Amino acid sequence: MKLTALKNVEIEDLGTFREAFARRGVEVEELKAYEGEIPETDNFDILVVLGGPMGVYEEDKYPFLKEEKELIRKALSEGKKILGICLGAQLIADALGGKVYRGEWGKEIGWKPIYPQDHLEILYRDEINVFHWHGDTFELPDGAVRMASSAMYKNQAFRVGNQAVGLQFHMEVTPEGIEKWIEAYREELLNENISPDEIRSKPENWKKLKIYGDVFVEYFLKL
Repeated sequence: MKLTALKNVEIEDLGTFREAFARRGVEVEELKAYEGEIPETDNFDILVVLGGPMGVYEEDKYPFLKEEKELIRKALSEGKKILGICLGAQLIADALGGKVYRGEWGKEIGWKPIYPQDHLEILYRDEINVFHWHGDTFELPDGAVRMASSAMYKNQAFRVGNQAVGLQFHMEVTPEGIEKWIEAYREELLNENISPDEIRSKPENWKKLKIYGDVFVEYFLKL
């Protein structure tokens, strides 16, 4: 089984998900969508669309986003499994007709709980603390089922049948990855009055996040 992950910016990658998928026998590759690396659907079994600081509505500035939406629709029509993370989840929602827009309650950045529903409630039962970094939110596309909410935004995760899953939050990010985000998005943190140390958090949060992610990967592969 082969997984292709599309990067929308260099510093947002598969993180801990790479090892979690590979350990389960999945062949993993990461392509730079922002450099025009858009695969054909016969080259993968699983498509993962990763995060990025841009909005799904910025196709004029980032034309590769339009190509990704077309790829998502084609992959879905061919029965491929798809996972979207943050921007990737918004791209899935948009590709299927869901509205994506600036969040009315502002940006959601840092370690905050989500409240699982549907399949995720079976996986995690109670609320879990995960990492967020987004300013946009979305409406569920037709046929999608909500799988998690947060105190700020009701749509934090969804699935489309047993084929596609969108996660607005990050379970894949690593402490090393966060350091790159802090550096690249430093001005955003300043504007939001968020300390880098809040983002770095405690070791136990990172350990739990990796476990949550590993449990999710197992679920996703069996979906």
